[in-house]
This record gives sequence, structure tokens and C-alpha cells, in this order.
Amino acid sequence: MSDVTKKNVGIILLRPDRLTLTIQDENQKVVTQVRSGALRVGDELVANYLENMDAITTNLVGFQRVLKEYAVKEVACFGDLDDLDDVSAQYVADQIEVRVGLKLRWLNKNQLLAQTLAQTWPRFKHELGDQQLTGYVLCVGLSNSTLSYFNQGQFMNCWDIDLGKARINQLAENLRQTTATPSDIITDFISSKLEYLVPELSGQSAPVLLVQGVETLAQRYIQAPNVIAQVDMASFKQRFRRILSSSDQYIIHQYDVDEQSVDWVLPSYLVVRQTMRLLKARKLYVTSLDQPDGLLADYANKLPVNDLVRSAADKMAQRYGIDVYHKEFVTKVAMQLFDALKPIHRLNNHYRLLLELACKVDDIGNFINPQGHYRHSAYILEANPLIGISDVDNLIIAEVSRYHSSEAPEIDQHHFKELRSRLRLPIAQLAAILRVADSLDDSRQQKISEISLKLKGDRLLIKAKANDDLVLEKWAFLRKNKLFTQVYGLQPELIAKGAK
Repeated sequence: MSDVTKKNVGIILLRPDRLTLTIQDENQKVVTQVRSGALRVGDELVANYLENMDAITTNLVGFQRVLKEYAVKEVACFGDLDDLDDVSAQYVADQIEVRVGLKLRWLNKNQLLAQTLAQTWPRFKHELGDQQLTGYVLCVGLSNSTLSYFNQGQFMNCWDIDLGKARINQLAENLRQTTATPSDIITDFISSKLEYLVPELSGQSAPVLLVQGVETLAQRYIQAPNVIAQVDMASFKQRFRRILSSSDQYIIHQYDVDEQSVDWVLPSYLVVRQTMRLLKARKLYVTSLDQPDGLLADYANKLPVNDLVRSAADKMAQRYGIDVYHKEFVTKVAMQLFDALKPIHRLNNHYRLLLELACKVDDIGNFINPQGHYRHSAYILEANPLIGISDVDNLIIAEVSRYHSSEAPEIDQHHFKELRSRLRLPIAQLAAILRVADSLDDSRQQKISEISLKLKGDRLLIKAKANDDLVLEKWAFLRKNKLFTQVYGLQPELIAKGAK
């Protein structure tokens, strides 16, 4: 066993098909990794945690013995929500805390994806020695898969595809009742799910594709200590044909899979093959990096997940035609206001990030209609959650965007009334700041070049250095600052300097 250190850290990840414990030392090197036996996934909902509760508890007790052996004092326990509903998720978390004393933090697919991408893409660029690398990352999951696009090394976009390997297997099971050769129908099914991406992806020629989440590919082509390897195209096609015609017993023996995951091997290869065809990929790579690796690095503050989230918000703003200069102005001013008011609102830096993201995307509703654009912004955000943050965080951003303009949050409003009580005040606090910041560039001409803030009694003095007349900004400021006064108990005053 490796030298025991009191600074070892343990990360436990509960997924629908198994649990994983990873222990790292003070230098962020993996000391050991332990995987549970297979958990049975559901026939309808993949996340079958309720029926697997006894097995989950037994494995967690075993993990606790390993943690004690390695003198681990710091333990973080995460769970993959997948298709689990909120009520069941709370029940599972409560059961784990009661039975084994571990607090479980649920992560949605976008959070897990961001942590995976923040781990895999930098390593991929390093492996290829190309800091300007352009390509795609395909993460194959149980319920769904995701395709992410990076251009010149920068995150651009991602698409959630209803093509999980367990889901596809469920379809195959149903088709076996009616046809002897379901693979052709499954191939058509996969193609239909990918077809809607063709218009968005057609402009990219001969991209590079990195595949994550297909263990049999990783085992075949990656030699330790490497975590990324190139897959020979001819070899991949030959391997695919062999899997297509082989029995389950042959695959279990040859590819080191259990009796449950053997059913996911062919669907995984089908998804990879059809994605390669769609992208016209010239090179295929595979990685053995997994979600626990991303969680471990994120826990050690080694991953720029927040930078990826910011990039995703910027790309969403670009996609919906937001005025870049207005966005940057509002974001800068809102951050100044947030920092100046910290002794009053007492919100942490995570809320600062949420306000920053809201500043980037609050006007995307103009793409649909400038009239009532704030409402359009909210439902676009509800339908297209930002990568890397929780469902609650996405809800906060959507609601702050809803209330950043004409409407103010009031208890008799449908959306505000349905919010959890603990979210109402932070949403109002962030919305109030955004309204003031937005009003200072109501003309969209960035007339104000510099502002300074000063708290004086029950007043917030906003001194603005302007290069033009601020008649419109002053009118918007007076119209939008009522919420700010209600929330903070301060009367904001705009003092213009240098106006012509």
C-alpha cells in the first residue's frame, strides 16, 4: 500500500450502474481506486437507486473501511441524477445519510459533463501538442450522450442526444420480439437522433473526434500510464463487425465486461460509428478518463470549470445575437455593484458567478421578440440550461433574467410564487443589481466610460464619467431602481460627470 498521509482525499461517485471510490494524495495523485460490482439499471428509468439501496449501502460501508485504511479524513460523496426525479433523489440522499452517515450531493448531467470536458480537453490538446485544436468530444452515457465542439481550443457548443447505451439496448430488447436483425433498425434510429445536428455541423470539415465512456475501446487501445490514444480506423471497423456478429458470451470473455454491460457494447459502437459518419471524422481518439477523474481534479481546484461555464454563456449570447459591447458593460458594472454591496447582501462568490452569467444571457429573448424579451429570455434558458451548473443555479439565472427589465418579482406573480422560499431573496437581490447596471446603458451606446460607487447613509452614490448626454440613461435609471430600493433599503443616485 502507498504511504499513508493524513492529507489523502476521497471522492465517491454513485452512478446508476456502479459506485466508484477514488483516493488521491496531497499532490493530487491517485493512490487507489475501488469500483463496486454492477448495480442493476432500471428497465424504464436508468437510475434504479431505490431498488439498489441495500447494495449501495453495503458498498458504501466497504468504501468506508478503505477510507479508514488510507487515513482519509476528507470525503466528498456525489451522485449522478440521470433521470431521477427530485422527490426520489431526496429520499435516496436521506437514506444514505441515515444508513452510513455520508452527505450526498447530486450532480446533473450538465455538471458532470463540464467536469469531464474540463479534464479531457486540456489533456487531449496536450497529447496532440496542439493548443489550437479543433474537434469534438463524444461522451457516451447510459441514458443519453453528449457531443461537444471545440474550435481553436475554445469551447463552442454542446448537444444533448437521446442516445444512451442502456436506452438503445432497451430499444433493441423490444425489437428482438419483432425482428431477427434489430441492428439495422437501431442504426436508423441513431441516425434519426443525429440528423437534426447536420445543419449545425455541416460547415466543419474532417474533424477530430475524441470518445469518452466506451470502456471496451479504451481497454483495447490505451496502454498505461497513457489516458488517451488514437484508434486505427480499419481496426475499429473490423472490431465493430466482430461485435456485430458475436454472441454475448464471446463478448464477455473477450472484452472483460459483466453480464449487464455486455448489452451496452454494441450500442456504444453504433453511436460512435454513426457519429463518425455524421462528422466525416478523419481521426478517432479514445480516452479512459472518466467522471471520477473530473470530480477529483475539480475538488482539488485544478479544473477551470467556471471558465467553461462562462464560455458557454458567451457562446449562447453570440448564438442569439446579443450586443457584445452592452453585455460587457453591464457585466462589468454589475460586478462592481455586487462587490460594493457585499456587506449588505452577504452572498458568496458562487452567486457572483450566477449574476455574471445572467448579465451575459439576460437579453437573448430579443432573438424572439424585443417586446417582452425578458420573458422570452427566461423560457429559452429553462429549455437550454447552461452547462456546468446545477438545475437550481440555472433556475436562478432564468428568473434573474426574467426580472431584469420591466417586471419586478412580486409574491402574487405565478413564477415568483412557485419559487422555493430560500431562493426568492437571492433572486431579487441579483435582479435588482442587474436592473441598475442595465439601465446605465439603456441607449446601448456605452456613454459611460467609468463609474465609482460610494455608500453614504441610506444612499448609494453612483458617479458616472460620461462622454455624452445621459438623458435616456437617467430616465431608465429612475424607472428601474425601485426594486433596488425595496431590496437593499438604499436609494441609488446617479451623478453624471463629464457629460457634454
